[in-house]
Amino acid sequence: MNPHQASGPSGAPRLEAEGVGVTIDAARILEQIALRAGPGEFLGVIGPNGAGKSTLLKALSGLLRCEGSVRLEGANLRGLSPRAIAQVIAQVPQSTVMDFGFTSLEVVLMGRHPHLGPLRLEGPHDLEVAREAMAFTETEAFAGRSMHTLSGGERQRVLIARALAQEPRLLLLDEPTANLDLHHQLRVLDLVRVLVEEGLTAIAAIHDLNLAARYCDRLYLLKGGRLLAQGRPWEVLTPASLLQAFGVNALVFTDPLTDRLAVTVLSHQVEGGHAPGGGRRVHVVGGGGQGARALYLLHEAGFRVTVGPLNEGDTDLSVARMLGIEAIAVSAFSPIDDASHRRHQEFVQGAEAVLLCAIKVGQGNVRNLEACAGARRLLVMAGTPFAERDFTGGPAVELYDRLRQRAQVTSFGSLVRDVASLIE
Repeated sequence: MNPHQASGPSGAPRLEAEGVGVTIDAARILEQIALRAGPGEFLGVIGPNGAGKSTLLKALSGLLRCEGSVRLEGANLRGLSPRAIAQVIAQVPQSTVMDFGFTSLEVVLMGRHPHLGPLRLEGPHDLEVAREAMAFTETEAFAGRSMHTLSGGERQRVLIARALAQEPRLLLLDEPTANLDLHHQLRVLDLVRVLVEEGLTAIAAIHDLNLAARYCDRLYLLKGGRLLAQGRPWEVLTPASLLQAFGVNALVFTDPLTDRLAVTVLSHQVEGGHAPGGGRRVHVVGGGGQGARALYLLHEAGFRVTVGPLNEGDTDLSVARMLGIEAIAVSAFSPIDDASHRRHQEFVQGAEAVLLCAIKVGQGNVRNLEACAGARRLLVMAGTPFAERDFTGGPAVELYDRLRQRAQVTSFGSLVRDVASLIE
């Protein structure tokens, strides 16, 4: 039988925790945490430093005594011997000191100890399991090397191999990608994902939110020892929850290349809620990717931003939607229609300031320049001379020149400052 498939009573989760609390030296580290993990699930525990992630993993493994209950395959963890627990749970700690000259293979073979009887030495089967684990983690090349000669990333992979040599049904990993380069971060989590698909249960404290979103089935978000949110990645990784947990403004979107959830931190939370924009509205006239950076800068600075008209599929429109910015959208490859033009004029006239980006202008979007004539305050983005961006054969040049005469020129480096001073 595949050891990953074994479980407790029919229908029981592999691990179930209720009301878990931990106090250390009079400090409350965890408070009333509930967690449930079944076979074939990969759970991620996320949160800022000091949230209690490592403490929770130790409580779930029995290394720390805790309040509440933890049941392993239906059995109360407190009633199980350390050896019985180790036959089900393997752990990959955040760091382990190895100063005793053990070779990598010897360390991996330590994972076989829960399966050996008293005074029994490892046999051929144990060696085979250990070598398979090392091949799986790409550590077999330094099987004979002492642990203290390995890099931090190499040691981490050996510790993962040791955990796999235990043939666990539940794998607990504390920052498993710490000290690993990008290739091995993906390699380690890919192999955990493969094991999960074979029936293993994995619970990992993960610092990188994008890796957590990419690999985990469900996430548990902690802050100050309390559970803020749990659920599928898209249910937990929301701008509101990330602001509450980490104090940052974040953009959460589906990466068009991987079709996976992605998180980009925009800024730290502004103390006292004050920002240069103060909620005042700025309209951006962009297109062809020329407005994307401006949308981000103005949005981050606290302005209420609108943008458009933009064709479906335009980079600026995609960025606007990621940021939750209200946009005027028109069909792909279509000129600005009458209804969109009227709405654009309303946006321009109602804005405190209007930014005209260094866009290319043709017959399909020359109405953008016409609408800008109604701006109370106008800024134009420095860039390629307009004559090189004019595809109307000349008519747009005159419109642009009239706008340019009453506009303030700005750049990305001074945009927020220029807009704020203009509308004060």
